[in-house]
Amino acid sequence: MNTAAFLSEQHRYFRDAYEQFRAFGGPCVYFHRECIRAGEEAFLSDRHLEMLYATLTAWGMHRMGDATTTKTKLTDWDVFRESLRDCRADLMTLKGVTILGLSGEEYSNAVRALSACYRKLHLSKSEATIVVNSKALYHLLPQLIPPIDRQYTVRFFTQSLKEWRNAKGKYRTIMLPAGLDAQFDLFQSICLQVKGLADRIDPALFQQEQRANQVTPPKAVDNAIVNFVRIQSGGETSAV
Repeated sequence: MNTAAFLSEQHRYFRDAYEQFRAFGGPCVYFHRECIRAGEEAFLSDRHLEMLYATLTAWGMHRMGDATTTKTKLTDWDVFRESLRDCRADLMTLKGVTILGLSGEEYSNAVRALSACYRKLHLSKSEATIVVNSKALYHLLPQLIPPIDRQYTVRFFTQSLKEWRNAKGKYRTIMLPAGLDAQFDLFQSICLQVKGLADRIDPALFQQEQRANQVTPPKAVDNAIVNFVRIQSGGETSAV
């Protein structure tokens, strides 16, 4: 939806994208880094999954308060951990596979191979799975899967700039499809669009992000998309 505008000034949107991510600060950045490190040291270990549990909490996937008023809550630890362990075989097959190292068709097949895993995951008490599952899968397969955020990623790929705000200047609500099948379809569609975008980005930008900030290509694209929305919206940010 906004890819042409993004690509025409890609260096601009990459320029301070990591600094904007760091601005979230505190547990958002700390647990993210620890989770990636834990996955490199012992993939799917309890330490890795504990850091994922903490990271998703820090990234807004678990809100305090009455469960009758908010469904944005992670499942209990045992349920969370066991659903991820049930995906071990699928995840191990894709461990180390990179978004830039695959053709478009190969990448599509890799994402499709996660279909069963996506459906096994019980990470949140909410029926909306795209954001929590994508952020989890990114921290499990950081070279392959991008994190997806409703406010930024979904908006970027589904709404033109003129549709972002209502008559009062407020962001329009992003509606996600109902049902697990439709949600996986949207997850897959956005992953493929991120892949298509990544293939058209100057490789030097990815090399710089990896060298300077240890940021993998899927997250580098995500950071730049957040920066695009921030800049086009007048500097506003509100979520990881």
